[in-house]
Amino acid sequence: MLGIGNRISSMIKIGKTGPARVLLVHLALSFACIIATFPVFRVVAISFRNTDTVASTETLKFPPRGEASFGDYVQFFGDAVIPYELFRSPDIPEGMDTVDEGDAAPTDEDLDDFEDEFASLDAEDEKPKIRYWYSNYVDLFTEYLFLQWIYNSLIIAFSASFIGVFLAATTAYAFARFNFPGKQFANGFLFTTQMIPAPMMIIPVYLVVKSLNLGNTYAGLVLAMSVTTLPFSIMVLRGYFETIPKSLEDAARVDGCNPISTFFRILLPLSTPALAIAFLFSFTSAWTEFLLASTLIDDVELRPWTLGLMEFSGSFDSRWGLFAAGSVVIAIPSMMLFLYSSKYVVSGLTVGSVKG
Repeated sequence: MLGIGNRISSMIKIGKTGPARVLLVHLALSFACIIATFPVFRVVAISFRNTDTVASTETLKFPPRGEASFGDYVQFFGDAVIPYELFRSPDIPEGMDTVDEGDAAPTDEDLDDFEDEFASLDAEDEKPKIRYWYSNYVDLFTEYLFLQWIYNSLIIAFSASFIGVFLAATTAYAFARFNFPGKQFANGFLFTTQMIPAPMMIIPVYLVVKSLNLGNTYAGLVLAMSVTTLPFSIMVLRGYFETIPKSLEDAARVDGCNPISTFFRILLPLSTPALAIAFLFSFTSAWTEFLLASTLIDDVELRPWTLGLMEFSGSFDSRWGLFAAGSVVIAIPSMMLFLYSSKYVVSGLTVGSVKG
């Protein structure tokens, strides 16, 4: 035992400067990555499952406490990441391929059902369906207004982002370049509003939108979302504008540019990283907004995707497969956008933090 302890202690001492430490660090980081990404793989796995409720019989149940073996753990977590629906044949109801409805003669019961005006609807509901591993994604685009919800979210997010960035850029330019009475008070009051919790602003925003007769419209939701991210965007853009030398603006004015043309022709093209981070922050907030949307939007066809997906999560019927499939589809463009603009995000957050 003493020899084993000495050997372990010697490995730890060597690991401080040798390859053992690198191995331990990589193992720790790999374990942390697995823990962090497991919920993502879990959502992807649920999106392929043929289940409508959380209590479905197809859900793999974990053995009782104290009876689980190592193989049970491997099977449970393996099925959570890679669902078994991907490797099995589709669910074909029994008798579906053996009964030909054209060969059977109609009976009296069939004639009675024919006279019932709801018979066709009942027959359609009771008709067996073949379920494939990708059926949730097909149903999402063919049987629901998922594309309409995405379209609504894109219109709202892009409109709110452009309006918010424009207002933030002009305000930040005024704070960075001009001195006017009440500047310090306005600056402090603007950033003090960030300490107010967002749910407390729901009722005032609702009353303002309703007073403008913009309830249940794109314009009302865009107006409400465009001002929610203004303080953060103004802070980022103001810090960036202060790093740009004033000599560039003076040279532009000597060449005949007025302050407005100097702002649009000189300052904005040089502020691409800060504008990118402000736009991404505004777009993300509007893209994932739920409280304002649920308060201001009532029409199903005007709902963004955050409200649309709630159709699959009810009190009596929760279609988690469709909910997960919609979440996966929504996450793909967001991930691509952030991977493409990551360099602008880093530079936009760091530039202006150090002066001198």
